[in-house]
Amino acid sequence: HHLGKSDSPRCPHCPLFNESVHHFLFDCPHYQRECHILACTLSRQATSLPYLLTEAEATPHLTRYVNAMRRLKSTLGEILMPAPKPD
Repeated sequence: HHLGKSDSPRCPHCPLFNESVHHFLFDCPHYQRECHILACTLSRQATSLPYLLTEAEATPHLTRYVNAMRRLKSTLGEILMPAPKPD
């Protein structure tokens, strides 16, 4: 909504809540399965927004999560996995 890609700030699955990054990643019950997979992969770090958004080791897992939810596909397309860093 803030980027002008949606008419409403409301979550399409939880109309009583605004769709914030936090809601999208942690709170929306519609994405509970994907959230569980992320939590199993990253353990406690999966609940840290700063970790998910800034740490290189979290990026491939977050990318899989966002692609699995397909919520941003119409806006951003398929998000590509980051290339591995050379040794």
